[in-house]
Amino acid sequence: MTPKTIKHNKIILFILIYLCIFFTMSCAKLIAVKSVEEASFIKDAPLEKIYKKIIIQKFEVDQDLEKDFPDATVICESTAMNELLKENAAPKIEKARLSTSREAAALIVKTRITTLKLASSSARGLSGAFMGNSEMAANVKLIDAETRKTLRKINLSTNKSSATESHGGSSDSSMPYDLGKMIAEYIAKTVRGN
Repeated sequence: MTPKTIKHNKIILFILIYLCIFFTMSCAKLIAVKSVEEASFIKDAPLEKIYKKIIIQKFEVDQDLEKDFPDATVICESTAMNELLKENAAPKIEKARLSTSREAAALIVKTRITTLKLASSSARGLSGAFMGNSEMAANVKLIDAETRKTLRKINLSTNKSSATESHGGSSDSSMPYDLGKMIAEYIAKTVRGN
């Protein structure tokens, strides 16, 4: 072989190695992106197991939050229960203070109110808009009664925007109802595949 042919072969070999590395890297990136998308879909996908009973535990709330707004948690819990009954999310839906059920087809819903604050009318600025944000938020866990395994957990919040609040009205007083509906919609959507 001549030096020119050897040099030519080295260049072709270098290009082939570079292309192999490039294709290997691009395939690896596709797999990584696909697995992240699948994980996100699985998190929001309906539960695989069929649940014939939903047990809503009494909503938990810190005493500091509850003393300022004593009825908000009760209203939120009742709204969630009523909305689930309307949606017919499961053949049997019940409330329980604490659930010790070990039924095979039962789903326990454990909810903790984490944020409860209203922008008071005394906190208005000169424009009439609220200076603070009203918000009611909850951490919701869906637990399989038989295995006691947490299947899903999510943080839900009303997190009203200042544009909505500046219109006044009943936005603050409707927060417990709004959050209760959000909780019920999430449960119904997650159990819907049954």
